[in-house]
Amino acid sequence: MSLATTFVKKLTLSRQQIVPLLVSGNSKDLALMVNLVNEGKVKTIIDSKYPLEKAADAWAKSIDGHATGKIVVTFGE
Repeated sequence: MSLATTFVKKLTLSRQQIVPLLVSGNSKDLALMVNLVNEGKVKTIIDSKYPLEKAADAWAKSIDGHATGKIVVTFGE
């Protein structure tokens, strides 16, 4: 399945539209990804941020399975 085909197959979850994205390691797909990010069409959803000292809490949240986006552990902020 090509990257373009992957974009066409969309999932709807609640009121948000989720587009699965698989990127292989070639320059054409990387260039496409860079263009989508630059155009603001790709957005990373961050559920929560934890300082390194609270990494265990971040891990617990990821295991819980209720995160609605990425869980970020920060260093030196």
